[in-house]
Amino acid sequence: MSADTIEQQASRWLASRDARPTDPELATAFDQWLHADIRHRVAYLKLESSWRRGDRLRDLRPLDRDVNPDLLRPPRRYWSLGVAASVLLVLVVAGVFFANTQLGWQRYETRIGGFSRIVLEDGSVIDLNTDSEVRARIGSGKREVRLVRGEGRFQVAHDKSRPFVVSAANADVRAVGTAFSVRLRQRQVDVLVSEGTVAIESARIAHAPPVHAGEAALVLPDRVTVRRLESQQLESRLSWTTGRLQFRGDSLADAVDEFNRYNRRHLRLADVSLAQLRVGGTFNATDPESFAAALASTFNLQVAHDTDAIVLRPP
Repeated sequence: MSADTIEQQASRWLASRDARPTDPELATAFDQWLHADIRHRVAYLKLESSWRRGDRLRDLRPLDRDVNPDLLRPPRRYWSLGVAASVLLVLVVAGVFFANTQLGWQRYETRIGGFSRIVLEDGSVIDLNTDSEVRARIGSGKREVRLVRGEGRFQVAHDKSRPFVVSAANADVRAVGTAFSVRLRQRQVDVLVSEGTVAIESARIAHAPPVHAGEAALVLPDRVTVRRLESQQLESRLSWTTGRLQFRGDSLADAVDEFNRYNRRHLRLADVSLAQLRVGGTFNATDPESFAAALASTFNLQVAHDTDAIVLRPP
């Protein structure tokens, strides 16, 4: 099957799923198509990434929600001589840039409150959380990612000949075909595996245990500890991939710290007595005002709005 045919199929699937997001039969058929060929997955994820960045197209959709998939494809028409010359110049510059960057690393980052989905050339996908940065290099014998700051989730395309290694601080997290997340903190690295198994390597740790699906590892400079997670805990830890934060009996202090990762206008506790209140629920990560309103309603807290913070006070 040609790349052009796969691209056409991907655009039709994207349009159909947008028009019928809750159709279970469509979801099943799409899942079968997506996993039938790695090229399907790469084409669809690249198209979906462009679609997310171009949300303005959704505003142009007719009221009957019928989407023409060809809207997502580049037009095929003759260009004027001036446009062609401009495009040629861009292609020459891009070619030089491509030749240079293939020898080095590609850099990706998000700002506070941002989210980015990156499709690497091997078909692996990186979901990059708020205020995060990674550098990636896909070589003939190894696929390398450096987590410079923040958090990323990695869905690794299966390739036994090229292990996929994520480096963060003092730890290397090695996988072949799996899905896992890595978060870099000041003195530790958190690893969460949702599919498959990963190995953790560190110069100061002789024998780190493998981390299997449904497990989380805490990597410190001199040791690794692994623990099993309940399915609900796993769901909560990965809720950021949908733009939400999920709490299940977390302390208010921890919930506030988590919200503050995603927003420049921070939540602040006016009294330490509030820190150990237990909170639950699912919230929009970039809407601390709604979270504060829910706290006020549940615990009868007072909410004050300063210029740079939302202050929570005891009743």
